[in-house]
Amino acid sequence: MDKISATIFFPLLNGISDHFEETLNAVRKQKVGFPFEIVAIDTGSTDGTVEFLEKQSDIRFSQIPNSQFSHGGTRQKGAEMAKGEFVVFLTQDATPTDESWLGRVIKNFEDPEVVGVCSRVIPRKDAHILKKIEVNNDLSGRKERIEAQIKNKDDFEKLSFPEKRRDYYFFNDVSSAVRKDYILRNPLPAINFAEDVEFAKYALADGKKIIFEPEAVVRHSHDYKILKTFKRNLVDSEYHKKHLGIKNVPALKNVFQNVAMLVRRDWREMKKYNPSFFNILVAILYSPLIHFAEQLGQYKGTKD
Repeated sequence: MDKISATIFFPLLNGISDHFEETLNAVRKQKVGFPFEIVAIDTGSTDGTVEFLEKQSDIRFSQIPNSQFSHGGTRQKGAEMAKGEFVVFLTQDATPTDESWLGRVIKNFEDPEVVGVCSRVIPRKDAHILKKIEVNNDLSGRKERIEAQIKNKDDFEKLSFPEKRRDYYFFNDVSSAVRKDYILRNPLPAINFAEDVEFAKYALADGKKIIFEPEAVVRHSHDYKILKTFKRNLVDSEYHKKHLGIKNVPALKNVFQNVAMLVRRDWREMKKYNPSFFNILVAILYSPLIHFAEQLGQYKGTKD
């Protein structure tokens, strides 16, 4: 058997209920000129995911209790299980849009300085209109290829800190790939948020190169409700303050300013998605509520 070039790793939790079969089928259809394997770690599924995995002859998998899961630590375990030269991290609900996704990601590693590549993320077709607008305006939704590398540390230190540096640190392991030998020497932190950004920070400080590859695309989005939106933004803001020195929403007045700006953006962009009159009405009413939860979470994370 030819040497395995890439390992596609899935951290799973109730994947059968969350698009895993669709994503797996898309992975199996990838057209590449090299062998790849599929590896998974189930983290306490109760929906039949384990039973499904047991029937798949082309998947190696292990199990851990959910209490042992962390986004960084579990992915690191996946890297340790991998036989491939490159480890491709893919969430159970991040579905490649075509058969060239994997090849376009891996091609970037022809540059020996590249240690990490992440791909473009677009919303799922059935996502709420407001979520489609959000995902398409996120850094992961960009259409421009980005090569991040700190060639001159003195010049990097002169960048206005911290916002300019944050752009360099962008990395998203919803769909990403890393050199296995590099990540084994420099393990992902066993944390539950921003393990991908921490990887990028370390790699860039180490003089390596990180790529955002927009030609490799996956569909991924979550229509979080108000409370979940608040909690996720709270954690995000706490991370930015503690690890990047960024106060995303430093004052209460910024909450209302940002909500007004985002609502205007939503109303302006809705027509791009050809919504029905009913969907427009619902979105107009819901937009201020969901953005207030988002911005309030960001403010609270900055203050706490």
